[in-house]
Amino acid sequence: MVDMDADWPLPRPINFFKEDRRPAASSLGKTGSIASTFSSLATPVVAEAVRRARELATDCDAEGFHQLRVAFRKLRALYWAYSPYLGEEATAQATEEFKRLAAVAGETRDWDIVGDLLKAAQVSRASMGLLVAAAKEKRTQAVVHSQAMIKSDVVEAFLNDVLLGAQAALESSCNDLSIREFAEDRVRRAQRALEKRIRYASRNETAHEEDLHDVRKAGKKLRYLLEFFQPVIKDHTIKELTAVQNKLGQFNDIAASETLIRGASFNDVPPEIVQESLQWLEKQKCRRMRAASRRVRAIAG
Repeated sequence: MVDMDADWPLPRPINFFKEDRRPAASSLGKTGSIASTFSSLATPVVAEAVRRARELATDCDAEGFHQLRVAFRKLRALYWAYSPYLGEEATAQATEEFKRLAAVAGETRDWDIVGDLLKAAQVSRASMGLLVAAAKEKRTQAVVHSQAMIKSDVVEAFLNDVLLGAQAALESSCNDLSIREFAEDRVRRAQRALEKRIRYASRNETAHEEDLHDVRKAGKKLRYLLEFFQPVIKDHTIKELTAVQNKLGQFNDIAASETLIRGASFNDVPPEIVQESLQWLEKQKCRRMRAASRRVRAIAG
């Protein structure tokens, strides 16, 4: 069993990618090899992740943490796409670390969402002010923890290491399949996985919470792949998918906030206020769950 929390060996300094302050975008072409297109797709995402990690050493802006989390999620989707040629073990090691880093980066954004939701509740419940203040303190603690756990030089070395290893594996194992055939196959598989999750979630009038989470995760993977491979695949749109993801995201914000509050300790907040907040969140979650379920059933039909 590989310890994903262990230190990654630092490779020699290399110029695998250049830092670029422009938005990440690929130069994917229709005639490139599978190996070369991996580099084309991964490089701008890696550059974005490294830039965000550097900025977060001195900046506690929630959007920066969020975009860093998104970058790691995109890399997970990309590694899944190329996993037939990367090998099961290498894919698992890299994606588990992407997942861990995304979770660390997301702590600050998660407490920001909690704070915003509690402020909405505070409009009609003045007592929530104590919990709003406590959530703000938790957010400050999350910033410190994320900055301690995400060191830009370590992140850069790790990404260099795994991407160079992936590039070497692809160059030695890829067959003559065209990039268009490859992209269409991986997108089709991701789409089938999403459709399966949708059918499962839409069996009942209101889907189970875990089923909606599964739909959301499968939708994210498909959306990222569509964005990556848009230059070489036909007749795919993310408009409808984005609308579904928005509903699922609104539900997830509530569900994740409820879980975060339940798992936290608030020494200076009376238990009855915490309980009141959880009751309010539960009502909001049910409402948003119904809205998300209706959207999922609509696309299932």
